[in-house]
Amino acid sequence: MNKEEIIETLLLWNFWEKDIPTGIPRQVYLEQINRFLAADEIIALTGVRRCGKSTILLQVLSGLLKAKTPRKNTLYVNFEDPKFYNHLSVDFLDRIWQAYAEYLKPGGKVYVVLDEVQKIRGWEHWVRARYDRKENIKIFVTGSNADLLSSEFATVLTGRHLELPVAPLSFKEFLEFKGVISGATGSLGYVKNKEKLTSLTQEYLMTGGFPRAVLTDDELLRKELLSQYFSDILTKDIAERHKIKDVAKLRNLALFYSSNFTRSYSFNKVKKVADFALSLDSIHRFSHYMEAAFLVSFLQRFSYSLKNQMQTPRKVYLVDNGMRNSVAFKFSQDKGKLLENAVFWQLKAGGMEIFYYSEKREVDFVCKDGLKIKELYNVCYNIDDKETLLRETESLAEGMRYFKLKEAKIIVAEGRKEQIKEQGYTISIVPFYEWSLSWR
Repeated sequence: MNKEEIIETLLLWNFWEKDIPTGIPRQVYLEQINRFLAADEIIALTGVRRCGKSTILLQVLSGLLKAKTPRKNTLYVNFEDPKFYNHLSVDFLDRIWQAYAEYLKPGGKVYVVLDEVQKIRGWEHWVRARYDRKENIKIFVTGSNADLLSSEFATVLTGRHLELPVAPLSFKEFLEFKGVISGATGSLGYVKNKEKLTSLTQEYLMTGGFPRAVLTDDELLRKELLSQYFSDILTKDIAERHKIKDVAKLRNLALFYSSNFTRSYSFNKVKKVADFALSLDSIHRFSHYMEAAFLVSFLQRFSYSLKNQMQTPRKVYLVDNGMRNSVAFKFSQDKGKLLENAVFWQLKAGGMEIFYYSEKREVDFVCKDGLKIKELYNVCYNIDDKETLLRETESLAEGMRYFKLKEAKIIVAEGRKEQIKEQGYTISIVPFYEWSLSWR
């Protein structure tokens, strides 16, 4: 492509001559990025495909324009534009920069967004060169693969970048996208709007948090959309990146995890119980690729022995409930598993280390902050049945004795907030909406 063709393509994506719709602001990320703006470091947004990284950065650029940054001082490059497909290289990235500088002639600080930058092999050297030369540029990069900042890339960018993981919508963001007013929350709001918030919890557990899916009312269209996201992650973020020829086997493993999410498996067990042929080496590799593409996450069993931790089965969680409901083979709605999956991802976003506990009984989530175990959680759709309540409280009591804690929580989708106190232990039963909206 010559410079004129490059500019013609960039015009479609940039604010230079037009306003671009930027959707509903995701304040939790915008506030963090705004704190980073004054720093020189490169800002890297990572997360699963279609979770909203690009939109968030367009919102950042729009905010800069409102703060009187000249339009020509912003540059947004989408490396997934089909016109760029046959040109992806560091040399091409440099040509884009030269074309921009020649045609726009920006003066002062320039804000550059490199979207899906992992498609450019060696991008980190180009970025580092501009950082080290102290050019008057603020660079943002996005990537749909954790390898974006793998050890190799991180070595090149050591001390030069700040990473911000982006996830599909949290329950709080889901309410914002649904237009639920803030008065529905808070201590009084939880009481006044119990039925409404319970209903929205159920909708969230079924719909998930991909922004466009949440804003799509047509259920069939939403499922088709999420199925396409699933396929795109497998083909574009995994198969193409790692040169996997037999995509059907990769898809079979992904569907197996989707259908069996929240369960614990070793890779050996997956090989034995799965109804498709896949070598143990392929299961290892494909599982790592899926985790790097943010499609799944594996939860280790807690042990004070790192060796034991690595050798025990791991529980698998899928990135989004709506995606799971669109692609997985299932006989029931699996409401309890959907709730557990949603709780897992919110805990993961909180920054603590998470494990599950399994000795005589099992605790769903053990949260570790630094050297200390801070919180224990069990997750149950409802505890109307006395046997269910007894099972959940006994497992938490065992966990509290083991970790020398006095408090634990049971998170429910249906039911009232209450406390159970017995033998010096306190177990709080908390509706998901209240826990999710008040949790840090």
